Amino acid sequence: MAGLWFHPDNLAAKVVSTAIADSANEGMYYGGKIALQMLLYIDSSNATENVPLFSSLSNTSTPPDRFYFEVSVDSGKLRARIFDRTTQKMDAYFSEPIPFDQMIEIKIIHGNPYPYIHAWVNGTQLTVESGSGSTGNSIVFGYFQATVGGTRESIPQAKGVLFSYIKIINDNVFPSDTYASYYVTEWVIDFEDEADPFKVKTKRNNILGELNGSVAFQPEKITWTSGSTPPADTGGGGGSGGGIVVPGNGNTTQVLGSITENDLPVARRVFAITEAELTIDGSQETTQAVLANAISSEIDGTYTLDTSPYEGTVFVIAADDYGSVWQPSTAYVVGDVIRPPNFQGYVYLCTLAGTTSSTEPMWWLDTDSSQSIGTAQFKAKPFSRPLAHGPILPTIIPSQ
Repeated sequence: MAGLWFHPDNLAAKVVSTAIADSANEGMYYGGKIALQMLLYIDSSNATENVPLFSSLSNTSTPPDRFYFEVSVDSGKLRARIFDRTTQKMDAYFSEPIPFDQMIEIKIIHGNPYPYIHAWVNGTQLTVESGSGSTGNSIVFGYFQATVGGTRESIPQAKGVLFSYIKIINDNVFPSDTYASYYVTEWVIDFEDEADPFKVKTKRNNILGELNGSVAFQPEKITWTSGSTPPADTGGGGGSGGGIVVPGNGNTTQVLGSITENDLPVARRVFAITEAELTIDGSQETTQAVLANAISSEIDGTYTLDTSPYEGTVFVIAADDYGSVWQPSTAYVVGDVIRPPNFQGYVYLCTLAGTTSSTEPMWWLDTDSSQSIGTAQFKAKPFSRPLAHGPILPTIIPSQ
């Protein structure tokens, strides 16, 4: 057994397959069905995180950018979503928490019967805790592209996850290895070939084929391993494995602080980045490293960044939510953030779920109350440009 280990400090690395047309032997034939099987290990440091596991994109052109299917673990529970561009068509949470710190098997199918989305962990079917949508959602339509450990967003991607096996089928069942149909395509990624770990093995109508995959962004944050558990060295503490070599003495280091806006606590994504350039193992190159990221508390604005084992100075960067561009006739939920196509320095936070109108609204700058855009309501807020603080010397907690 082999796999790909996404380092705990990964921010942007993900594995992306070739985009292939449905007319090719390796291509997924169009429809609204998918069966996904994954054998993977998720570190318990992700217990309160939103961790992308798998996503796919499909459309009639390449690169595909319309029909989007995403599977993640959100605060310890499995979640599956389907989008048509930015319009969310399905969102399903499953009740039972997933096990951490062990190899587990996850299976998900979308399609009939009701409630259209089903999931199993280690052979036990999960309960759909909440969900919306229907079986009529397109997932495959023309070109199809799969992403392991990431989403279409640039950050953040999977971290602290070991992927050992993935199977994708454009059907709502898991057929046997002898299954043959012109309409059904099977993709398998087993990571067994160290020289080509991203190879995708395909089968359609019993015709075998292959596709290529590659790492997008921060390739040093993904390590191939021959085992079924994370490698002993995960890129920190001065180890090897093709990642950034982070020096340290085995101590715990932390940066603590708080984020406020207009003297009020706010929730912001916060990053700790080394001031010094660090070496990349097996390379002559050097680069700064993102040691940790967290979201500050919306209650008191506090955050804790675990920068272990690094003992040098860091910069702390806080980033506001830039949101997505407003879309007409689109469903939004409370907490979604949008911005006008012609950005004017303000973003708009959804305070009442609903569907936007078909025409662009007259954007307002009054931040005191919510206003309606269709049946949804939004509140304006000034967009805060990213702020940096430092250099800061982390607090060092000596190891016992």
